[in-house]
Amino acid sequence: GAERTEMYTYYYDILVRHAFGNYRDILGEVSFSPLMAEHLSYLKSKSHSYVFSNSNMVSRADENYAREVMQLFSIGLVKLNKDGTIQVDVNGVPLQAYTNEDIESFARAWTGFDRTAARGNIE
Repeated sequence: GAERTEMYTYYYDILVRHAFGNYRDILGEVSFSPLMAEHLSYLKSKSHSYVFSNSNMVSRADENYAREVMQLFSIGLVKLNKDGTIQVDVNGVPLQAYTNEDIESFARAWTGFDRTAARGNIE
């Protein structure tokens, strides 16, 4: 509905603002966009300590966005040499760029996000 269109226009505005800018600025703004929070499922993600202290349940923070940022938007799946070739171990197996522990750690930073109330376009 009309109340849900603002997140799409907000995302578009980010891309327009940073089309010729730097990667850090665009990733920072995209990371805090309502569209990204919803589609990559960190919206309303809760940390283990929050869930445990409020309901005595064991849980984990949603890891989807953490994995996507590392895999698709930054370092990729495997380590690369300066010339872009894949780094391998002594057996020829590609070296992973990050571990599951890295994902779990990064995911903890992306908790506690929720929507703000929709507003009219007053700009």
